[in-house]
Amino acid sequence: MTIHVRRLSLGAEARFVSGLEWLFAPPGSRPVDWDRDRAVERTAQLLTLDDVALFEALSDEDQLVGVASVYLDILSVRFGRRASIEDLAVHPDWRSRGVGADLLAAARAWAHEQGADYVFLESGLARTEAHRFYLREGATHAAAAFRWTSVK
Repeated sequence: MTIHVRRLSLGAEARFVSGLEWLFAPPGSRPVDWDRDRAVERTAQLLTLDDVALFEALSDEDQLVGVASVYLDILSVRFGRRASIEDLAVHPDWRSRGVGADLLAAARAWAHEQGADYVFLESGLARTEAHRFYLREGATHAAAAFRWTSVK
C-alpha cells in the first residue's frame, strides 16, 4: 500500500472539504456555523495564496485518505517565523497506517521551505489519540491555547 501526498490543485476543493468533515466525528463536533458550500469557496480562495499549502493524501486507488492545511503565520520577535497546521484529518479506516505522518511531514517540509522557524498546531482537548500521535512525531506539548470566537 502506497500513500501519495500532493499539493491540492484547483478543482479538488469539494474533495478536500469532504476530508475536513472527518474531524466532525467524535470526539470532534461540527462547528455551529458550518456551511459546506462556504468551506468549498474558502478552499478555492486559499489555493490562490502563496502563504498557504493544502495537501491531500490518496491511496493507490485514488481514494482520498487524508488532508492537511498549513499557513505561514506571524513573525514573532521571540521565536521567528511561525507556520500553523490548521487541519490534519485522516479517514477513520486509514488511521495508524502512516497517512497522518506523511501529511505532517509534507506540511512541515513546506513550512521549512517557506522560512518557518517552527510549526504550531492546536488540537482539541478530547483528541487524546491525536495528541499521542503528535508526541510520537516529535512535537512537544508546549502551551495551552485560548480562543475568542467573536469580537465584542
